[in-house]
Amino acid sequence: MTAPPVLDLQRLIDRHKVGPFQRRVLLLCLGVATLDGIDVAIVSYITPSLLDDWGLTKGELGPVVTSGLLGLAIGSLVAGPFADRVGRRWVIIASLVFFGLMSVATALTTDVLSFSILRLLTGIGLGAALPNATTLVSEFAPARRRAAMMALTYCGMTLGGALAGYLTSAAVQIASWHWALVVGGVLPVAYATVVAALLPESPKYLARHEARHAELAALVRRVVPEPVAPGTRFLLDEPPVPPGLPVAGLVARGFRLGTFTIWLGFVAAFFIVYLTNSWLPILMTDVGFSLTAAATIGLLLQAGGTLGNLGIGVLMDRFGLHRTLVAAMGCAAVMVVLIAVAPQDVVVLGTLVFVLGMFTNTVGTGFPILSAAFYPTSIRATGTSWATGIARFGAIGGAAAGTVLVAAGLGYRQVFLNLLVPAAVCILAVTIKGRRARTAPKEPSAHPLTGGRNRHATA
Repeated sequence: MTAPPVLDLQRLIDRHKVGPFQRRVLLLCLGVATLDGIDVAIVSYITPSLLDDWGLTKGELGPVVTSGLLGLAIGSLVAGPFADRVGRRWVIIASLVFFGLMSVATALTTDVLSFSILRLLTGIGLGAALPNATTLVSEFAPARRRAAMMALTYCGMTLGGALAGYLTSAAVQIASWHWALVVGGVLPVAYATVVAALLPESPKYLARHEARHAELAALVRRVVPEPVAPGTRFLLDEPPVPPGLPVAGLVARGFRLGTFTIWLGFVAAFFIVYLTNSWLPILMTDVGFSLTAAATIGLLLQAGGTLGNLGIGVLMDRFGLHRTLVAAMGCAAVMVVLIAVAPQDVVVLGTLVFVLGMFTNTVGTGFPILSAAFYPTSIRATGTSWATGIARFGAIGGAAAGTVLVAAGLGYRQVFLNLLVPAAVCILAVTIKGRRARTAPKEPSAHPLTGGRNRHATA
């Protein structure tokens, strides 16, 4: 009796160009990221209305802003291990419905406490959506195009942030800020039905579950153009992970150094991103720029980030993950110094800030790509989600540090020079990982096809 054919799943995907089915997955996950970006950014646009409607001071808005960031961290930490157990697809669908409903509920609040609690819950759903969407994209992508496809997915965040501004402006002009939250909630719930109908499960997740081998074979036939024989066994050429909770695998021997360097570098990158995003307009107005000029400089920071996200994936695919991240953060450090010593001119500072955004925001995008490449399928969603969740504490720290620095009377020049410290930490962390933990550990070769003995197969 002839033995069924055996194929390495990733090598099979790598043999072909990105096809229509993979582009559909990318577009669906880009939609998830865009809706995520809308709901993350929408609060920053409605805060002026909250100040007027509720008679608040700026200090009283603290819980409104930070509760959502805390929810993002919790959602990322919880959703990753769950997705590695039940699949990426259902976690994405559930998170869309959950954060959509919480956003609508937030529109009905009348005080800071209830608003903050519901924003915390909304953030949990938001934190679950994006890491799993990007993980799913990575598991459909050929290795040579993985970084580019993941980076394109992350462009949805900045696109959503821009759309949130237009959505909020229209809602306030037509009715009130409440309707911005309602629309921001209805859209993801409606989109969840589209995702449920069109978005498939990850082929690598299916490869780890023998009971779903028929579903995997049908999916592979749609992904790659070559015929797949009935009864084909699919192998995953991946390193071993100790049994138990997925989170434990992140700090197991062989993964520990890579995990901690990813976390440290990601925290430092998000510290810079969120300090500049949160405080740049205020720092500019404090030195005499008009509100319009300060807002323009802030917009240029986001525009630079969007442009950088379009290119970072291609550069990482071509020049390597670690080398690209180190170079980008090094360029960001140079821009920080130039901003600190540049003349106080809108055009000059706006140009420098635009370039700074290209590098800092793209480094933040690069770390989930680095995580997805480092961890095997069994803990990939956990690794990517936990890296993002841990980094959110860097975001909270950056926003808080900005408060301290501004309260201490430091101007934008001193604040930007202080950013050299987290930039150096980020560069050091990525350098150590690139030299000491470039890839996850492999077991000795024993399989004649794939060259490793830790393989999971479906028959």
